[in-house]
Amino acid sequence: MTNRAQASNIGLVLLLALTITGGGVVVALGGSALTDVQDQTSIDRAEHAMTLLDARAAVVGLGEGSVQTVRLGASSGGEYAAESESGWLRIRHVNYTAGETETVYNASLGSVTYRKGETTVAYQGGGVWRQGGSGGTTMVSPPEFHYRGTTLTLPVLRVRSTDAASGDARATIRRESDLTRIFPDETGTATDGPGAPYDEPVDGDTHSYVNPVRNGTVDVTVHSAYYEGWADYFQTRTTGNVSVDHDNQTATVVLETTNQVGQFPYPEKGESIPVRGIAEGHSVTDFQTSVKQDSGSFNNLFVSFYIEDGDKSYEVAVEVTSGTGQYCKSGGSATLAMDVYYYDESTAEGVHRWTNDSIPAESGDVRLDCDEDDDTIIEIDFTGTEQNLTYGSDSIDGTAIDWDDHTFESGSVTFGHTDDDEPTTYDDGDAETLRTLTRHYFATFDSEFDLTAGHGSGNRGSSQISLSESGGTLRYDTIGGESYIKYLHVTENNVTVELN
Repeated sequence: MTNRAQASNIGLVLLLALTITGGGVVVALGGSALTDVQDQTSIDRAEHAMTLLDARAAVVGLGEGSVQTVRLGASSGGEYAAESESGWLRIRHVNYTAGETETVYNASLGSVTYRKGETTVAYQGGGVWRQGGSGGTTMVSPPEFHYRGTTLTLPVLRVRSTDAASGDARATIRRESDLTRIFPDETGTATDGPGAPYDEPVDGDTHSYVNPVRNGTVDVTVHSAYYEGWADYFQTRTTGNVSVDHDNQTATVVLETTNQVGQFPYPEKGESIPVRGIAEGHSVTDFQTSVKQDSGSFNNLFVSFYIEDGDKSYEVAVEVTSGTGQYCKSGGSATLAMDVYYYDESTAEGVHRWTNDSIPAESGDVRLDCDEDDDTIIEIDFTGTEQNLTYGSDSIDGTAIDWDDHTFESGSVTFGHTDDDEPTTYDDGDAETLRTLTRHYFATFDSEFDLTAGHGSGNRGSSQISLSESGGTLRYDTIGGESYIKYLHVTENNVTVELN
């Protein structure tokens, strides 16, 4: 009887102990869960407040208002802070000519942040970012980086003040200065870099930036605690080359210029005109060159343009035949010779050869002109319709590419597309216009290649050409897509953020 009573008492004590322990666990877990919910609510409220601040800062920074106020709300144990020197953004035009790089813009971004525990919500560069304790960053709202087609519009929104607040905080946003146009800017932008191919320096230390952007690449780099979020955004907005440097906390996007060449100075022998972003198909609309002699003779001179890209090669060459080098001074008639060559290693027909060895020099798309000093000028319109060539042979002994290294085959060749978009087969002796040949062969290459100048032979080789008075024009339709840039629009927009 006594043992039974003791057992009953022990059971009661154990039951009470379990109840008390369980209740403590429930209270502890419930308190932790409540804290987590409160923290998450605070972070969510901060995200909403920062998104509103983002919108109001855009109104002020982009010039639609001078002052805006945002109630940020209770900080709930966190802190709001404005910093003027956190992060920076840099824009460069790389390899715009002969390896030169122009730094178009480089300045700090600043930020407004809400920090609570290991979580940060930040406004920077016109976007809102959230960073957790692990360091990973997600985008809450996108930055001011607008890319469409081949146009990049980048209003750089900068925070130019330092302040902090906690409790029930409010932000007052003011425009610090008028919008500054960075690119394009035809009035002149201070720079230590070289001017070409931009307009010539103004007043010795400035030069103007103009669209379209040509040659090389344009890269945008952001250094930020939230660089991973910037990198993710670059990848979603473009198909440019996006890279991340974790050690330096930077994200970079590189965009190729479409390089609508336009007018160009005549290159030195072996130097190239970079063709970038040329569209598929018959995209060449205008290709001409004018080559002026210097004080020497044009006898036996040849000038050419050629492409060597992977397994494909192309060259178009014109030769001034012997005895016509002083055409303008001696008068009389003269003839020119022209060849077009093309080779694709993947095809069986060998080198395509087109020629005309009896072109009258007096008129037409391939001709000789005379200036006021009776110096001779070779004028070539590669996209003209008046000059014909025949398939199956060649006439010029010296060319930039050694075509004897490739196999010559007689017979026929078929163009899958011509100017009227109909497949055409050519047998030996068949004729075609220079325009069709130029547009067709350019279309066989990819969207990027180098068009190289060749000239030589004659009595004094390349010195017969006055490079400073020679030049040309190359225009073509450019490619669409999200890895190319043709137009760049950059402004600097400064705001101050007062926290109280």
